[in-house]
Amino acid sequence: MGGYTSELERTVIVGKPGSKVVRYFTAMLKAQDAALHEFRPGIACSKVDDVARQSIEASDLAEAIRHHTGHGIGLDGHEPPWLDPGDRTIMRQGMVFSCEPGLYVPGYAGFRHSDTIEITGKGMDLITHYPRGLEELTI
Repeated sequence: MGGYTSELERTVIVGKPGSKVVRYFTAMLKAQDAALHEFRPGIACSKVDDVARQSIEASDLAEAIRHHTGHGIGLDGHEPPWLDPGDRTIMRQGMVFSCEPGLYVPGYAGFRHSDTIEITGKGMDLITHYPRGLEELTI
């Protein structure tokens, strides 16, 4: 809208998911939920990445982390600040981010949801609304 972009991605499962799919999908969703709870004014971008990584590590799947938890979104789509370990940028009202912690297993599959978040005066607003659960995303 007006030249600005957003992101909305979903991992979709075709057929009955096996235990390995359930494990990775559930860990990815937990990591995104953990990250979503951190978006608010005054929080460093690196903190969002930290909690997503900690969630994935708690699921014993750290080897499947291949990239950051998200990034700023604007006219260029992917732009700073980054939800990375080294980005100390403090979130402020009006900033817009993707939240996309993912798990990637070479030769097997990738698991990632991406949503667009706006930082508000009181916290955050989820701009993208689409089902996120395994049952809803299994065809």
